[in-house]
Amino acid sequence: MKKIYILAFATLFLQSAVAQKLDRSQKPKPGPAPAIAFSDPVIYKLPNGITVLVVENHKLPKVTATYSVDRGPVTEGAKSGVSSIMGGMLNEGTTTKTKNQFDEAVDALGADVSVYSTGGRASALTRYFDQAFMLMAEALRNPAFPEASFQKLKSQSLTSFKASERNAKVISGRVVDAISFGVNHPNGEFDSEKSVNSITLDDVKASYKKYITPSRGYLTFVGDIKPEAAKALAIKAMGDWKGNTLTLEKLTKVNNAPKTEIDLIDLPTAVQAEIAVTNLVDLPLGSPDYHAVLLANQILGGGADAKLFTNLREKHGFTYGAYSSVGSGRFQSKFNAYAAVRNEKVDSAVVEFLNEIKIMRTQKVSSEDLQNAKNLYNGSFALGLENPERVAGFASNILLNGLPKDFYRTYLQKINAVTADDILRVSKKYFGYDDVRIVIVGKQEVILPGLKKLPYTIKFYDKYAAPVTAAVTP
Repeated sequence: MKKIYILAFATLFLQSAVAQKLDRSQKPKPGPAPAIAFSDPVIYKLPNGITVLVVENHKLPKVTATYSVDRGPVTEGAKSGVSSIMGGMLNEGTTTKTKNQFDEAVDALGADVSVYSTGGRASALTRYFDQAFMLMAEALRNPAFPEASFQKLKSQSLTSFKASERNAKVISGRVVDAISFGVNHPNGEFDSEKSVNSITLDDVKASYKKYITPSRGYLTFVGDIKPEAAKALAIKAMGDWKGNTLTLEKLTKVNNAPKTEIDLIDLPTAVQAEIAVTNLVDLPLGSPDYHAVLLANQILGGGADAKLFTNLREKHGFTYGAYSSVGSGRFQSKFNAYAAVRNEKVDSAVVEFLNEIKIMRTQKVSSEDLQNAKNLYNGSFALGLENPERVAGFASNILLNGLPKDFYRTYLQKINAVTADDILRVSKKYFGYDDVRIVIVGKQEVILPGLKKLPYTIKFYDKYAAPVTAAVTP
């Protein structure tokens, strides 16, 4: 018994000694960036233009295939919404199976098969995958386009418009893009009751014929499958597929506002106002600024530890959360800082948004803020490599964007090489201050008096981004 007491005392003593050595007031120093190691996919090119990528992963007896058409932004004009309805119609049966028969065939395999306006996806256990993939190919290649389904989907779209008429978030998403890009730009146009009502079944079939094609098609297999088997399956299902030859639409570059302006949309029923501080950016993935912009956005508005959140929520209590995002890629996109704010605090919130953006543009970020942002990217990037579909996405991104083959292997090196000077430089370049649009959707009679005290021109728009000269009623 005495030995037991002595052993227990010794254990407690050792635990106490270890605890005394820990200084919990100091954060642990970050370790080195994780080493990035992953295998390149096997790539094939089919004669009809489809690029096949295969990422083997035999840990689980499961395979997923994704087919996507790289069509880029597409202008639909007066028929805006036709692609959405077309994508829905692809799930309404084939020329040999009704919708119920098709769904039953998928369910019998325990598979997941879906098709949409830019491609399709099939996922199943290895033993059933070939059948699931053939069903996806059938849905893409031989849709039935039944009239009754067309009328159903069209009615659902119109009902959705009615349901969102007074939704400030939906209205904001629509008008921010429309005002920023212009309603005649594919990134600025939007569906409406008028455009959907004008769509015919022939319009849907024409959209299908133009865009569902092997041209600019990328077929990715991920999972328990050998490259040779994947290629053979791709040839069997899609090798003889012919279709329209796609070219990317040429887009005119859109300019930012000549000077900062407030664009106000009246929504008398709004309890909270949606605020978006936005400007257009050009940020290709291959840009030398890319990694620095990612970190700058993380520091400004990437989460609950970022500057916008701690200011607008924690310090002032204006909102439940304030964030920012920045687009990237081959096409013009936008920087956007946003929050839902109490109507009576909108003017104050606008001031704080602009203050935080100005600080990013004029002052170096602290070493702690920069390191925290790097740590987040180091951890999340390495963790994402556990998903083989992520690796497949890397490969297609490299092909689509013309990136160097080591772009993702050197990703964390480039993230960790970013300096505070880099953050300051890209903040000035990409986070607008003198040429932003401050788009506000809310209760105008409460918001407007405060906004008039700010040194910005105020423009008025309706819920569909059409200019108005006075307050409008919904």
